[in-house]
Amino acid sequence: MHPITFCTRCRGMRKGCNMQYLVHCVICQEWALRSLKLLIINIIAVFLILAFPIAIEIAYSDLEPERVVTQTGLLPIPDRVQVSTEQLLSKYEAGESHRSRVAKAIAVSSRKHNVDPRLLTSIMIVESGGNPFAISHADAVGIMQVHMGTWGATADREGVNLFKIEDNVDFGAKILKGYVEHHGLWGGVRRYKGWTAAPGSREEADQYVQKVRRIYSSGTPTS
Repeated sequence: MHPITFCTRCRGMRKGCNMQYLVHCVICQEWALRSLKLLIINIIAVFLILAFPIAIEIAYSDLEPERVVTQTGLLPIPDRVQVSTEQLLSKYEAGESHRSRVAKAIAVSSRKHNVDPRLLTSIMIVESGGNPFAISHADAVGIMQVHMGTWGATADREGVNLFKIEDNVDFGAKILKGYVEHHGLWGGVRRYKGWTAAPGSREEADQYVQKVRRIYSSGTPTS
């Protein structure tokens, strides 16, 4: 037999081991209210998590490599075109001291001008072997051997530094794009070489195309 006392909170219920007293405790001592508050807080927390999830995004840029945004920050993802280009350059021992820079420039410019990066790389290897300061007897300069007689005025007008890797690669990609659009794939490559109606020009251009094609077809194509 429990001693009979009044509820210390509201003085409205005598204490005892019975259902009526237990219900009174839940209401009087605000257990239900506290539980309701906790439930509301949990619902709000779940809503915020669902409404604002942690962002996981892959950002593409002409100037930056692909990146993933996670809780720990920006994690670089290798650019597949750049990696494949660097492997091809390494295979032909082209531009050893600045190989990564050349590969990045080719990846960026090939996307910008919608040019096959492997074709661009193959032409560059044949033209200069990856030497950004190459100057030919035919007055062609830079890593893509831009012909000054044909394109020098345009380069000056557009402020292109033909001895800067990124500028020369981008200008060469732009030239190649125009030639391919007008003459087809390998016809465009012939025009890049300087194919004209002059005697012997076609034979020389065909030999050039064969060199480019051998490099282009070697190994796994860039994807």
